[in-house]
Amino acid sequence: MRTLRCRVAVGGVAVVLALTLVPLLGVNRASAVDLSLPSLWQAYQGDFTMGTFGSWTSPQAQYHYRSISLPNELKLDSQVGTSSTNSLSRQSYAAAVAAINADPTLDDQHKADAIEQANEAIVLQPTTGANQAEGILQAIEAYNAANHLPDDQKKIVRAHVLAWHGGQQPNWFFCNGFVYNAANPDWASPQTMLKRLDNYIHLMMNKYARYSDIIVSWDVVNEAVDDYSGQIRNATDPQVSQWGRIFRRPDLDGDPDARLYAESAWVRQAFESARTWSNAAGVHWKLYYNDFQDSDKQYEPKMSQTIKMLRPIHDAGDIDGYGMQGRLAWAYPSIAQLKQQIDAGLTVADEISISESDIRSDFEPNPDYDPTQPTRRVTAADAADPAHQWPTYGSCSWNLVSQANGNTFDVCNSPVRRIPAWGTGANNTLANSPDIMRKQADFAADWMDLLLSYKGKIALYDWDGTSDSNTFNRTTGGHLWSGLAGNPEKYSFFAVLGAPARATMRDAIQRADEIDPSPFTSQSWQRVLDARQAAHALVDVRIYTIDGVNAVKNATAALTGAIDQLEHDTTPPLVTYTGNTGNYTVDQTVAIQCVPSDPDGLGIASTTCSDVNGPAYSFGLGSHTYSASATEVSGNVGTGSTTFTVTVTFASLQNLVRRFSTDPDVTAGLNDKLAAAAASPNKNARDHQLNAFINQVNAQTGKALTATQAQTLNQLALALM
Repeated sequence: MRTLRCRVAVGGVAVVLALTLVPLLGVNRASAVDLSLPSLWQAYQGDFTMGTFGSWTSPQAQYHYRSISLPNELKLDSQVGTSSTNSLSRQSYAAAVAAINADPTLDDQHKADAIEQANEAIVLQPTTGANQAEGILQAIEAYNAANHLPDDQKKIVRAHVLAWHGGQQPNWFFCNGFVYNAANPDWASPQTMLKRLDNYIHLMMNKYARYSDIIVSWDVVNEAVDDYSGQIRNATDPQVSQWGRIFRRPDLDGDPDARLYAESAWVRQAFESARTWSNAAGVHWKLYYNDFQDSDKQYEPKMSQTIKMLRPIHDAGDIDGYGMQGRLAWAYPSIAQLKQQIDAGLTVADEISISESDIRSDFEPNPDYDPTQPTRRVTAADAADPAHQWPTYGSCSWNLVSQANGNTFDVCNSPVRRIPAWGTGANNTLANSPDIMRKQADFAADWMDLLLSYKGKIALYDWDGTSDSNTFNRTTGGHLWSGLAGNPEKYSFFAVLGAPARATMRDAIQRADEIDPSPFTSQSWQRVLDARQAAHALVDVRIYTIDGVNAVKNATAALTGAIDQLEHDTTPPLVTYTGNTGNYTVDQTVAIQCVPSDPDGLGIASTTCSDVNGPAYSFGLGSHTYSASATEVSGNVGTGSTTFTVTVTFASLQNLVRRFSTDPDVTAGLNDKLAAAAASPNKNARDHQLNAFINQVNAQTGKALTATQAQTLNQLALALM
């Protein structure tokens, strides 16, 4: 058992956290969040910002996440109120209309124009409460100040969202007079709503400009396109869009492109207004479109239609980022599909962010999926055919459609289905089983590898919540931390943590591959080769534990160290002559070998080295020196030489006669004269015998001796005089 204490500041107040960590039986995992592990956001600091879509105040969130996206506090209902009859906008409008109608100086047209202006004017409500937008932003600023965080470490915020759909877009906002009557709603015109939207965004940019020290981007529009049709969500969509209701153009149903363009006028207005008013406020925030469906839905036609919708916004210069929500599963979509989406997103934006991600563990490939048939939303009619409902068959169930966040049994003929054994709720047993955790972790690793490959194009990655039990999709086993008590790290945490380390290792391997080894010593280059081999062996090894992460880091450190410690080869190669006895008589044989070598380098590139071989007499009498050079691969040059002396004696000359002469009588006669010369008492007597020797050699030229042999014998005899 071990106790970890860490000091953090929450809202400017320093607190001490004590965690007791106890291993789980059978699994090498902590029983609680382990803040002694490396921080996620710090692991990705050189690549993109890691953060959360959710609460930021827990020690876990503050340790592992740098960016924060407020899930609800910046949405329309939180900014303008939810009262359908008495919002601040309604109160302002009613007062303005009363004043206009009471003004005797205005004619009917001027009154109508003034009332329309009042109908377009928005009033924001205060949001300074501790759990409201400004209260949270101020707490984040206080945290940054209390912890003296520099700009590259301070908590930052993705602002979410200016225009959306559903219940958090109050119906009264879309009605004339800011009053919603469910029985007879008086929906505002598209023209009124475009102006109202512009006014709202103007107020929002001004209101939140003071937080530009922490806000880095805004989701301008979220989820505008329907998951199935590829058109703008509207009143008939399962997720009703008030914007789509007002901008619906049934007259264009026969022209899908014209319909998409016309019905997305409010999307273009939102981006134009956000760009105009953020610039006017002096805060040049990155402006994002944020979208994408749950992981049980097909990506087309929605993806292509979304890009088509965004292109004119991009061409107008009003969008910076494409936000992928990252609602994923290990079973779907594929990494290839995600790459396709990133590539498509980068055609209409300069950067990508993953805005509210999870990786579901509860889905598996649907064995009943038929790719030749459309994927569609489940309907009440499907309930009449229980044999073709999950879990008996396929992926959908009308009776269960509201279960598991309403995004699990809602799609018929989905590429994936919930694992039947999982059930309809959370299943911590399966979510924490080694097999499921490995599948989630492997997908997470491949996903991170893909994102890391887009150098400089991925800005942020926000995970939804902090564990399987504290996230939007809380029944799916979709997080990096378990839903078990204490929320210990799952395999996927370590897979994600290890991805940048593995990317760094791959970079180090590539660096080693690109090195020209020739300038370096063989010993230091061998260290690089050994370290590269060890690192390469880990490239495809999956990471499920901190030991796996550390193995990659250690291999990278060893390889980087070996590269950094390469030693330049400054020692010249050796040229060595062997077999030289130093002194030779003319009857002996010279056999000297020239050997170039490079004991400290990577080998010999070229050499002038050659052996010295031959009869000693052939070199001539006296001293002889031979030299050679060698150039090693690194360019260093070495030289060597050898010297030997050739002499003649009566005995060695006699041996040479025996070797040359083909007539034994001639051999005996010549050697007798040499023996007599050697025994002569004085020089005159010796020279007399040697002259007789020379005369006989001359006489035998062309007979017992060749001319060359005769010349050699005569020269040597003269040397003995």
